[in-house]
Amino acid sequence: MGSQVERRIRMTRETRGAQLLDVAEGLFAAQGFEGTSMDDIARLAGVSRPTVYHHYATKDAVYLACVRRARAELEDKIREPEQLIESGADVAAVMERAGEVFFALLERDPQRWMVLFNPSIALSKELADQLTELRRHTILRIAAMLTRLTTPDDPRTLAFAYAVSGVGEQLGRWWLANPATPRAQVVTLFRDFTTPALTTRAD
Repeated sequence: MGSQVERRIRMTRETRGAQLLDVAEGLFAAQGFEGTSMDDIARLAGVSRPTVYHHYATKDAVYLACVRRARAELEDKIREPEQLIESGADVAAVMERAGEVFFALLERDPQRWMVLFNPSIALSKELADQLTELRRHTILRIAAMLTRLTTPDDPRTLAFAYAVSGVGEQLGRWWLANPATPRAQVVTLFRDFTTPALTTRAD
């Protein structure tokens, strides 16, 4: 009886939408995109199926909203290593801070991280293209930061940005498989893997 009363509590549209994303995020992380249905989201959120569709027209839309939220949080945190650059810090210090920010997010919310870096191939072309564009936006943000650490107009900067993003993602996967590893050690690995390439100057 109590649970039914709780389910009838009215939420604002924004609050309900965020709740549905929280539920969907957990399901996508645990069951994958293909293993999650709109019915699953409705059931776990304690709402009707039409309520979910009222907020998100398709499962693709729910997933995209989850990824947008996670990427917005990640890109907001990029501001921290940017501030180090502005203070005159060297490459190693900047990359160490970038690693601290990135892996702190993973440690705090591994489900959100797993959704953000979902390797599923069961996505529609339209959704896959949208996710690629969101990822590209983040990489361009990283490239803009790296431009201030490498030689101006270095044609390799965008390649560096892709490499830095890839190192972070793969180290994150490794850390999830080896959770006993201290975060500080993972951050050190990230710094040591990325700093040498970024300190190399164009000929």
